[in-house]
Amino acid sequence: MIYAATIVSAGIINPDAFVVKPQYTRIDGTDALNIEALPLNGLFPTVGDIVFLAEGINDFEQSMQLIINKNGGAFPLIFASLASPIIFKVDMQVIGKVKLGQGTKKMVLGNDLQTWAQAKDAEIAALYAWAATGVAPGPTGGIAPFPGTPAETNWNTATLSENHLLD
Repeated sequence: MIYAATIVSAGIINPDAFVVKPQYTRIDGTDALNIEALPLNGLFPTVGDIVFLAEGINDFEQSMQLIINKNGGAFPLIFASLASPIIFKVDMQVIGKVKLGQGTKKMVLGNDLQTWAQAKDAEIAALYAWAATGVAPGPTGGIAPFPGTPAETNWNTATLSENHLLD
């Protein structure tokens, strides 16, 4: 059986589960009892969210009389949520090429960008240190020649990914 429910609280028996209030009335006219339901991997609803569950409490003929039980079927699984936005916790490794959005712009390779930016920081620091040694121009001269260290590090286009694109 597939039905909607509202998240009531965190699970009591299973800490990874949630107590839900099913949104259906049993055949005897009473409200369905609160039950624990386990969210599918990566789905993290919060209290008050309306979720959809799947539970195996009916036989193959979908007989209504089995709904009068005390929700004693298979452990219900939360497979979707109406919460906006739906939040999934994802831990994955992607192999190959990835496009996010329309994928029209190359992604930056973070470590390569960090290396380049740190080199720029060192170059700017060297310029400040050199400039501090100078004397104002005048009849006796000006600032000493720049020593050229550290050497200038130019942008490397390999810092942009050939495989991964985003907008």
